[in-house]
Amino acid sequence: MRYTRRSTLALLTGMAITPLAAVAQQDYPTRPITLVVPYGAGGTTDISARQMATMAEKILGQPFVVENQPGASGTNAMRAVASAEPDGYTLIATTSSPSFVTPALRDVGYDTLADFTPIMNYSGPFHGVVVPADSPYDTLDALIEGAKSGAVTYGTAGAMGGAHLAFASVAKDTGTILQHVPFDGASKATAAVLGGHVDAALVPAYRDLVQDGQLRLLGVLDGTKDPDFPDAPTLKEAGLAAEFPSIVGIMAPEGTDPAIIAKLESTFTEVASSDGFKTFMTDLSQPVRIMSGEDLAATIKENLAAYREIAKDLGN
Repeated sequence: MRYTRRSTLALLTGMAITPLAAVAQQDYPTRPITLVVPYGAGGTTDISARQMATMAEKILGQPFVVENQPGASGTNAMRAVASAEPDGYTLIATTSSPSFVTPALRDVGYDTLADFTPIMNYSGPFHGVVVPADSPYDTLDALIEGAKSGAVTYGTAGAMGGAHLAFASVAKDTGTILQHVPFDGASKATAAVLGGHVDAALVPAYRDLVQDGQLRLLGVLDGTKDPDFPDAPTLKEAGLAAEFPSIVGIMAPEGTDPAIIAKLESTFTEVASSDGFKTFMTDLSQPVRIMSGEDLAATIKENLAAYREIAKDLGN
């Protein structure tokens, strides 16, 4: 364990905890809780976090204040929450990019593993490898074979994101020409592949377009299959040594009392497991993917290491 100033103070405080403090922790929460979203209002992370907060406050008996803090791929908000008081009243609903992708590439001013306590994971959109319905590529193998004889273009939501790095690793490992075309957001990358401006796209929110027959799903970047499309392989099932697992989880500043963490994990897990939340997420075209705080921490640790290796291999 890495001892920080905050963790040391928390340890000393725990040694001298008074009965009054114990009662205060037991009565938590006694005032509104701020849930920070590291992106702008109206996106799927924001919408799902607001629904989670709305349903959780009915269980906890205190309101949530959802606060959008966009900027720097989510790292500004992460840095702010990392330095917040670890009292259970400032949390963050975060994703893969500021948790393990961007920190693997550069110094972001926080250490995800040391500065946060993961509470639980409730979602994480699958990223699909999609092509137009009339594309000559009907499998991932066919796409890779095509890229051996000439450049195959693919679009993503932006340069140096998780999807881009995963496919750059695939190109390096297979000796193929997979030419990246970054777009300003996943919707523009999706529009580009629909319009035939790129050969493929690595995007979330593909379900309706695939079911309507406008796009063909060749595979998913995640470590697990998309249950809506069980025939679509993961990259590793297709023999490619890369993946981009997607998370949407809630974390607290490191040093938050374990009893508070346990109460929050129980509450958020109850919400995520409810039929009402599952229906809401289905309507939002987002999966419910529940992980404990411990499993979320392990996922972040594993992928921080993996993406650091990818970045190193790519000369970043």
